[in-house]
This record gives sequence, structure tokens and C-alpha cells, in this order.
Amino acid sequence: MELKQEPDDALLVSRSRQGDRKAFEQLVHRHSAIVGGIAYQVLGDSEAAADVAQETFLKVHRRLETLEDPARFRAWICGIARTSAIDWMRRNARQKSLTTLEASGREPAAPAPKEGSLEQEELYAKVLRVVNGLPKLYREAMVMKHLERMSYAEIAKKLGISEATVESRLYRAKLILKESLAEFYE
Repeated sequence: MELKQEPDDALLVSRSRQGDRKAFEQLVHRHSAIVGGIAYQVLGDSEAAADVAQETFLKVHRRLETLEDPARFRAWICGIARTSAIDWMRRNARQKSLTTLEASGREPAAPAPKEGSLEQEELYAKVLRVVNGLPKLYREAMVMKHLERMSYAEIAKKLGISEATVESRLYRAKLILKESLAEFYE
């Protein structure tokens, strides 16, 4: 009795490029656990991870022709999954207002850095701790300016203060950050 051997990823990619839907379904089935796992590892939320996994497979389907080495499909899809999860986190971080974060009792957070050195990760964690530890009036301005990407005029209007006050608060917050992070810039 001869065992039926499963086609490798490169063959499935080739068939998918030729329009074979079943071949693409096999790729999805074969890699759905790792894609979902990567998304969950980045996001820590199973529903969001499922959305990101679906988004990843849509991107893969659209970009399959751009894959230069079909034998490296697994590494390629893992990279797309990680990037998609980080992008999802960034989009959703920007959509949450500071008032929503405060109402939920959570501190503002930013997406984790992509792959980097231990020193970069330490700096990222320290920046978050310092920003979260800022007095509320400085933290509000920093979050609105740098996470929500609001202009000075928009921040002033939302907080009911002058643009000069916004500028002053951001300047003072930056001084605190600079002083607290001096060890990383020596």
C-alpha cells in the first residue's frame, strides 16, 4: 500500500497562481494555525487575531504573484501575518480616544516595535512607562499629538485651551521624556 504524499507549498503556490482554488484552500488550511498564532501573540485577543488571520490570507491571495521563491511561502506568510497584526494594532490604537482609555481604566499604549535589538525594546518599554507616568495634562497632549496625530489647533479645541498652552504642555512633556530617557542617548 502506497502512502499518498501531500504536495509541498511550492507546488500549491504554483497551482494557486494558475487559478486552482483547492490548492489555495490547502495552503490556508495548512498555515491557518501558525498565522492565527502569530496574530494572537502580537494582539493577545482571539477575536482580533481571527480578523487579522483572515486579512492576512486575503493579502496573500492578492499578492501571491509577487512571491519570488515559492519554497519560502511559510516564511513569507508569517511575515505578512506579523505585519498585518501590527498594522491592525496601530489602526485601532489611533481610533481610541484618550477619554475612552481613561474610562476603561487603561493607560495609553503604542504598538510594539517591529523586530529589533534588546536595547530598542528596553527603550520602547521605558518610553511607555514614562509617558504613562506623566501628569494627566501632559499625557493628554502627548497622546493626542503623537498617537492620535491631532494638530495643535485640534488639541486646543478638544481640551478647551489655547494653542500656546498645548505647545507649552508638549514642550514640558518632552523635557520630562528627555530627562527620563537620558541614559539611552549618552
